[in-house]
Amino acid sequence: MTRFAFAALLALTGAAAAQDTPPDIDLTPLVASVGLTDTLTALEAEPASPGRDFALGGLRFLLAIEKTLQLRYRHNADFGDMDLPVLRLPLPDNPAAEPFYAALVADLFRDLVADMATAREDLRGATGEFGVTLDLTRLWFDINGNGAPDAGEGLLDAAGAALGQGLPQDLNALTVRFDSADAAWLEAYTHLLEGFGHLVLAFDPTEVIEEVNTSIAQMQALRGARSSDYYFWFTGQERFVDAFAVIYGAVNRQPDVAHVHAARDNLLAMVAANRRFWEMVPQETDNNAEWIPARGQVSALGITLPEDTADRWLAVLQDAEDVLLGKQLVGHWRLEGKGGVNVARLLQDPVPIDIVTWLHGHGLVRYMETGPVVDEGNLNRFAEMFRGDALLFMVWLN
Repeated sequence: MTRFAFAALLALTGAAAAQDTPPDIDLTPLVASVGLTDTLTALEAEPASPGRDFALGGLRFLLAIEKTLQLRYRHNADFGDMDLPVLRLPLPDNPAAEPFYAALVADLFRDLVADMATAREDLRGATGEFGVTLDLTRLWFDINGNGAPDAGEGLLDAAGAALGQGLPQDLNALTVRFDSADAAWLEAYTHLLEGFGHLVLAFDPTEVIEEVNTSIAQMQALRGARSSDYYFWFTGQERFVDAFAVIYGAVNRQPDVAHVHAARDNLLAMVAANRRFWEMVPQETDNNAEWIPARGQVSALGITLPEDTADRWLAVLQDAEDVLLGKQLVGHWRLEGKGGVNVARLLQDPVPIDIVTWLHGHGLVRYMETGPVVDEGNLNRFAEMFRGDALLFMVWLN
């Protein structure tokens, strides 16, 4: 039934399209009514086409995010204010949650890494002319797995957290038309999330989480009931302290070299795909519900970007690529601007991240050398365009 519905919608759209252009695919009716999984199933049964392949890649990307939310919801894994990709997304409370387990974070990112690679396979076919439309206000994640959209499951709920600020929840529609340039943008985002996933797996926190949780239970047993008038420096900040202990404990161990290399390679691929996106955008001649607008276009979000957005953003990406390749060094106070840390060498032969020895310098001296040091000039020039919203636009532009 779902496949028939999709075929009917595609036929109706194609009937109104010009003979020499492929028909747009409107995902909104199916996504809104049956969710991401059933829409993906319907699309998989259709003949391959650039629009269909982009839609498949986009749906797999969104389903990967949905899977992370479902796993966290199943175990009430609310990471509070931890401002990290996917972990920062808000969750409703699960009154019947299963117990939290130490390997949850590693399991989550292991699946995310695999799912991003799968999404990219579909995006390989998303070339040439096509259009895929989607009303973002109708898109929802089935967080609790009941097959129906519930409060707090809308994309705008998650996007507000990802962008660091609330989004209007009373929009009637926010329809975007994605095209071939957006396939490069999405490819870049898959590399970004896969790269971050590899970084987490390189410093697999499972053992540290188990140690921290065990020690918390032991200290609670020793303490007994807390006195209502007792106060210490970190009283009330337990979640932050526990999270810091996990992160510091994980990164201060020997990382898995293969995962570090995979993280580096994905970040370089992200820069390449993003650069390709910005090469394609100026070639567009339409102005139709754009996701990220070129000069003279307006985004479906109602945003017109400053004219030199692309140039300033590409300069930021160039700095990032130069650092990853060792063409520019990251400064260290010990060298007083004469040189710095060669990040390329550090990523090739990684060591534990020891905050104390890195700050002092002796933990990094083997990677230090003289040479050009990256500065904040390009990043500051980009930030100046958007003032206090620079981080929001960095997340959007990728």
